Amino acid sequence: VSLLYTMFQSHMNIHSYTGQPYDQHELGHSYLGTDVFSVVPDWHVDKFGYLVAKLRDTPEGAGTVLDNCAMVLLFEAGHGYDPATGDTTRTHSTENMAACTAGGAGGLHQGEHIVADGMHPVNVLNTAMLAVGVNQDLGEVNGTIPGLI
Repeated sequence: VSLLYTMFQSHMNIHSYTGQPYDQHELGHSYLGTDVFSVVPDWHVDKFGYLVAKLRDTPEGAGTVLDNCAMVLLFEAGHGYDPATGDTTRTHSTENMAACTAGGAGGLHQGEHIVADGMHPVNVLNTAMLAVGVNQDLGEVNGTIPGLI
């Protein structure tokens, strides 16, 4: 299943949520800094957490639905270094992207922070696919995240 909370470069009105006069995408270009922009991924993580909790609380077999699935929350970019500009405080960094995983399928590790320097976000998707029994790479990105399974 794929679920898209907001499209990439989303122009969703977030003024009432952030208190800033920008839509979601433009807030990332506002130069107000990553602290101000962080409310946007926080909103997405909150919605992801709500779904994770619902699956955790739904019985299935000897466990829960969450025990039997692999979930991934990815963002369009991360906070930090932008190789195009050299700026170290950008909200569009391709070098410091975070992914959030949930579920226990295939031995997917839970409750851990795994630093995967040099890996591509698709490696997280490859790992989640392997956890649910799909042993192939997605597109041209090869491999999985060591330590995630």
